[in-house]
Amino acid sequence: MGAVNVALREQFVRDGFVLFKGVLEPELVERLRGWSDEILGLQGKAHFEQNRTTGSMVLIDWAMAYRYSVLAELIAHPKAVAALGELGFAEPRFGHGRIISKPPQSPPLFWHEDGRFWDDPVSYTWQPIQCFLMYYLTDTDARNGCLRVIPGSHRKRHALHDQAASMHTDELRTYANPEDAAFQRAEGEVDVPVRAGDLVMGYGRLFHAAHANLSDERRTVLTMWYYPHFVDLPERTRATIYSLESANGETETGPQNDAQTRMEPFRIVYEGDAEPIATQWTPGPALN
Repeated sequence: MGAVNVALREQFVRDGFVLFKGVLEPELVERLRGWSDEILGLQGKAHFEQNRTTGSMVLIDWAMAYRYSVLAELIAHPKAVAALGELGFAEPRFGHGRIISKPPQSPPLFWHEDGRFWDDPVSYTWQPIQCFLMYYLTDTDARNGCLRVIPGSHRKRHALHDQAASMHTDELRTYANPEDAAFQRAEGEVDVPVRAGDLVMGYGRLFHAAHANLSDERRTVLTMWYYPHFVDLPERTRATIYSLESANGETETGPQNDAQTRMEPFRIVYEGDAEPIATQWTPGPALN
């Protein structure tokens, strides 16, 4: 691992996210775009009707990464690993991902945070249990659905903690009530426009949303979930992560090529007998 970028790490801990520019090569972005379009084309009409605000929510698991080597390249991409290293995360583990693709003329994504470990004391510290690594496959801005975040909301209570639903409800996913607080402007929010191939890395418990896609083109992001500090987490936390990610259907199929072999060090392994901590989507009073 290279040297830790102290200033960048401090920014990450303070704001809850950081942008790394030009991480993916244009050729890889093009292949990922073609692959994601192919996978999206296999989804039925009901999938898109149930996910109007996200656009799609296609699971990326280890079995899919074994099937498509372009995913293995992404999971173990050297520049992404280097970016994690700059923040001090030397031994990250990959859990799963999603193809989140907003079609043309689609509504905004609701405010939410993906913290599901709020009964774990680690969630109330600087240490991230889970981080998203977002790769947009097109340039984004406010018109075509760029990311919005509330800096600092991963460690400080925000009004949305008491206003927004703690999970992705059917009402939010289908845009049943556009007047819901989760679709409105929020105090402290900032836009995060990016270029295709940039990497946005953030705490899972950071409040984030996305603008509506008012363009005439699809806007796709691959959201990849990592556990950046897995080896240093308490044993019960590691047991919890292993229990949750095992439910995403890992496969016994082994590596098929060099890219998939490089992916193997990112596998989540836990062989202890600690009791997992129950999933909790709502932060407790310790978040203040």
